[in-house]
This record gives sequence, C-alpha cells and structure tokens, in this order.
Amino acid sequence: MFLFPRRLVSAAAWAVAGRVTMTIMGFDMRYLELKRKVREVRMWAIQGIAEAGSGHPGASFSAAEIMSTLYFRRMRHDPKDPAWQERDYFINSKAHSAPGYYSTLAVAGYFPPEELKTLRKLGSRLQGHPVRYSGRQKDHSVPGVEYSGGSEGIGLSVGVGIALASKLDGKKNRVYVMIGDGESNEGQIWEASMAAAKFKLDNLVAVLDRNRIQQDGFTEDIMPLDPAKNKWEAFNWQVFEVDGHRVEQLVDALNRASQVKDKPVMIVANTVKGNGIRHMANNPQWHGKAPSKKQTPVLLEELESEYFIAPSIIAGEKENYEDKIRKVEREGVEMIHLDVMDGKFVPNTTFLADTIKRLRRVTVLPFDAHLMIENPLAHIDEYIDARCDVITVHAEACNEDEFVQIQDRCLAAGISPGIAINPKTDIPEWLYPHISNVDVVIVMSVNPGFAGQKFMPEVLPKMVAVNKKLREHGFKGYIEADGGIDSTTLPQVYDAGARIFVAGNAVYGNVDVHTAVIQLRHKAAVALEKKLLDHATRIGIRGDWMKARKHILIPYASELGIEAELHAIK
Repeated sequence: MFLFPRRLVSAAAWAVAGRVTMTIMGFDMRYLELKRKVREVRMWAIQGIAEAGSGHPGASFSAAEIMSTLYFRRMRHDPKDPAWQERDYFINSKAHSAPGYYSTLAVAGYFPPEELKTLRKLGSRLQGHPVRYSGRQKDHSVPGVEYSGGSEGIGLSVGVGIALASKLDGKKNRVYVMIGDGESNEGQIWEASMAAAKFKLDNLVAVLDRNRIQQDGFTEDIMPLDPAKNKWEAFNWQVFEVDGHRVEQLVDALNRASQVKDKPVMIVANTVKGNGIRHMANNPQWHGKAPSKKQTPVLLEELESEYFIAPSIIAGEKENYEDKIRKVEREGVEMIHLDVMDGKFVPNTTFLADTIKRLRRVTVLPFDAHLMIENPLAHIDEYIDARCDVITVHAEACNEDEFVQIQDRCLAAGISPGIAINPKTDIPEWLYPHISNVDVVIVMSVNPGFAGQKFMPEVLPKMVAVNKKLREHGFKGYIEADGGIDSTTLPQVYDAGARIFVAGNAVYGNVDVHTAVIQLRHKAAVALEKKLLDHATRIGIRGDWMKARKHILIPYASELGIEAELHAIK
C-alpha cells in the first residue's frame, strides 16, 4: 500500500489525437497540490453561496475531497472538450451540492471561477441544481455537467445506464456516481444497485458521501442507514470504507476499485457535513443555509489556515518505526515526517531510502521526507522510488541547477518538492524564479542533525519575513516549522505563518501519544480562533462573528480572554 502510485501509464497512453487531457495532470498531481485544490474548491463555493444568499454549504463541503480527488487525480476528462468520447463520467446524484460541484468544475478549468459569484442569480447558468451540458453555448447549460439533478435518488440509475451502454459498446469509459445519505432512503437507489450487480458493472464506482445528515436532521434519527457497508455488500457490490476527508485514502480506494472485476464498487466515504468551517461542521442547520456575506473574508481565512501535524519518527525511545507510524495514524495525523541524515551533511545518521521503501507498505499516510544529506541530486531517484510524497532538500546542499533538476524529477513523478534553510541561512535569490512549483519551505528552528533540541525563538521574525517575501514572489505552498515544536512553541510558529508542524519529542517523548496529539491540535485551534477573531475585529464584525461561533469559542474562552464577552452574547 502506498499513497499515490507514480505514473501508472505513460503520458502517450493518455494522449488522444494530440490532446493533453486532465488525466495526465490528474495522475501526476502532487499530494499538497491536491490539498490546495480542495481548499480552492471550498473557497469558491462559499463565495458563491454567500453572494447568492442561498445554497448548500454543508453538502458542498462534505463532498469537496471526493469530487476533487476524482477530477484532479483519477478521472479522464478534458475541460476543453467536455463531450470527449473517451472521457470518464461523473454523475452528481446529490445535486443540492451544486455549489461545490460547480466550484470543482471551475477549478478544473471548465469555466472561470469568478463566475461562481453569479450562483443562483437571474441570468446565471449556475442554477440551484445543475443542468446537463447540451454542447450549445446559448442555452446556459454548464460545461462538464453530465446529469440534470433535481429530485434525488435517480443518479445511480443514470450511472448504471451509462456504464451498461459503455460495456455493450466495448468502450473503456468509467462511470463515477456520488450519492448522499438522504437519497439512500429512496427505493430506486436499491433497485439500481441490484441492476448494477446483475450486469457485473465493474466500470461503475459509486461513492456514498456518508455525512449522516439529511435535510431534516441526522440520518440515523430519520431513517437509519447503518450498517451501510454491510448493506451494499449484501447487494453484491465490492465495498471499501474510508475517511472521505483524507485524499490519500480516497486515492487508495479508487486505485483498488480499478482492479475489481465483475462487480460494481461502492466507496463508503465517512465525512462531516460542513467540514472546513468549524461552526458549520456536523450542524444540520447548515444543510441549506448561506453565511452572512460580510463574514466571507473571515471564512476564507479559516479555509486558508488548514494545518498539518507531521510527527517525526526518529524522536523518542528507539523502537519499531512501523509501530510509531501506526500509533500516530490512529490519532489522525496528516503526515509522517522522515528525517533522513547521512552522517556527512549533519553529524548523525538515521535511515535512508531503503527503510522508507519498506515503511511505505505500512500506511497510505503521506510521507514527508526531509533530506539532510550531501549531494541530494545524486540520491533523489532513490527517494522517488521509495514513494515519498514530499521531498525537501537543503539550500546549503545544492546550487540552483541541482535544485531545478531535483524539482523537475519530483514534479514528473507527482511528488511535492521542497527546500529547507538552516537558522542562519537566508532564502537563496536563485529560488524565486522556480518558486511557483515549490510546495514546501522548511524554516529550521534548530540546527539540523540532532533530535530533542530547544526551539530557537530568534527564528520567528525570520519566518515571518520569509513567508511574506515568498508570497510576494508567487509562492502558493506551505511553510513548515521543524525543530523544537511542542504545545508551547506551536502557537508562535503558527502566528509566524507555518502550517506544517513537525513534532518529534512532543509526540514520541510523551508516554501518552493520544494526549500529545490532542494538545498540539488544541494549541493550533486556539491560534486559529485568535487569528479569525482579530480579523473579524478589524473588519467590524466581532460581535456577529462571536455569535455565530459561540459554541466553538467556549472551550477556548479563557485562553483567548473573552469569557465576559461570550457570556454577554445571547
């Protein structure tokens, strides 16, 4: 098992009549690039909903990773030719998630994202429910939409028809259908599921957006759907169950689905309605409610503030690396940090590419490899072959030409390239022309080479300055803080702009890994709430924001110093 298989086929195999399709970009899309696409989808969707004053943020946000993984990682499709005969089909049966669906299509290149701001307005083609693309420009249908969604519960039947027709015609098109919890109350869903099994439609993959909320409340109160996995298995489908907000799990399930023969596949994607905006998450009132337009800037800042906890497995007591990975995987961390030391660039030695290759079988969690080695260009192919997902090399260990070669090899393999700088090193000027394809910049807060060092606070102003200058040059990636990160220092680097936190001893030096991860997340949450509250104050909506956010702010009130303010809010 591994996160993203590198190019499964050659680019030529996916080229048709000289076109370069989205498939080539999809199969090579880097993990951190895909995460940014998901964020972008949510950001455009919420702007459209706020501008319209209506829409369905809950359903759009629960399905954001599902649709993004399909469009940016898995499906064969071409935004320049929506009717391309060799395309894969996406049927959005839960059509009320239209804002998220439109946003996905826009980010994929089917139409300008700015058009999302016309959602549900007179004269706009972005209606409350999508209308199938006709191929004609004047009828206001939306390029890329395969199915007119209104009454729900029908989309799986449409998908079955397309999949069966493709099989009868001997075509290779695959069909993906996204269905929702509420529409699973419909008998037609289960009639379609029987037909798909009867005709052995192994070119059909359904994804259940299992957010457990429908229009009137929680699904298990209205019409229980559990055990969903067992039910679909009983209808003779091959079923995979994943966390629907973990793109690595979705990619892995879709990879496995492509190998299934003579059965349709169901992916039960466990999600949270409204995921991404904390006060909307798992809250039935946000099924079809738009946020206040004046809150949009703060909501966008929250979406931009996504962070990653990346435990470093060299920290703590020496023990089985596989066990260390499993421990933090159970805690839901986002990445595994791999500190590679060669005993030359730094004094100590850890593990090299052969160990990483062995560990790749343990988990689908993204591997964040930090190469503290001499001459990284000579060894980069070993770490690409080991299936790392992020590879960062040191500015002190390479020149511009070497870094560009490293970057190009990573990009060609679908790996996020990064660069690290030591506490006394500045960002090299030669990096800026290449910054648009750099996904990570590590600003070291200790001198590399030793675990357990104390955090160097003098790095904080540097981190702020580096972040600012990088953004001015078009950097879209993540600042990573590495060295001495714990529950005390994490808020400081968060405020300085870091969003990937490498925690070694703070996790593995704690006898209770569960509590350690919770403490880190808590500190990140407090830093986020402070940032958002400051933003709301600057634009004059502090009271409105606190009222909307009250149930989220209560646990952090004492740390934020807002107990009296919260108590006064009715």
